[in-house]
Amino acid sequence: MNDSNTSTRTPRIRPNWMCTFLGLSLSISGALAGTFFSSAADASAEPMASSSRVDVWTLDFKPGPLRLYVDPIDGRHYHYFTYQVINRTAEDRMFAPRAELFTDKGEILRSGDGVPTEVSRRLMGLLAQPLMENENQIIGDLRQGKENARDGIVIWKATDLDSNEMTIFVTGLSNAFERVKHPLTQDDVVLRKTLRLDYVTPGNMADSVSAAAQPTRPEETDRGNQFHAKIGNGIWIWR
Repeated sequence: MNDSNTSTRTPRIRPNWMCTFLGLSLSISGALAGTFFSSAADASAEPMASSSRVDVWTLDFKPGPLRLYVDPIDGRHYHYFTYQVINRTAEDRMFAPRAELFTDKGEILRSGDGVPTEVSRRLMGLLAQPLMENENQIIGDLRQGKENARDGIVIWKATDLDSNEMTIFVTGLSNAFERVKHPLTQDDVVLRKTLRLDYVTPGNMADSVSAAAQPTRPEETDRGNQFHAKIGNGIWIWR
């Protein structure tokens, strides 16, 4: 995941439009196609301008597992994802990440929606990582160097426990972009460098969730409810 870590100009990165939008099908469900442009039509889009005009940088992002958490107080289920981010570029950067969760049922889950503050606080406390920050706390300057690495957590309300595959899209990790013309409307479209993380779990998650007494740590709760990454560090796409 190491992009340019200096201020030298990076050669223009041209997106393969077909790979971009066909790749965004996620192998999950055709239902997701409606959230993007028509795949077949977009294959003919032409790049107009790109981030080659600026100094391109990308942060070092180390994704953690995607897990299911059963809150011991309200009994509800939440998906959570942890990560570490390091700024190995030549300057301090403004870090304002955004993470969206797509399920194989066609759901698009917005982080934080329906997640009570006390649930977030309890989960972070159980993880026993005092420097971990939620999606709002972590927004701000990210200073250079490994010693200034920051640990984050993103939480979504789990609305369907029947999903076996999920994909997370993370933006805000790079300033790289491409401007293209939509082949049908001729409108300008900006595609940004986005990290795609695909996760899968064996069997049916709903069957593995137990109503037994809650353990002390969330890792014990969701050990059997963890989604496993198909590709460890994910892949970069234009979206």
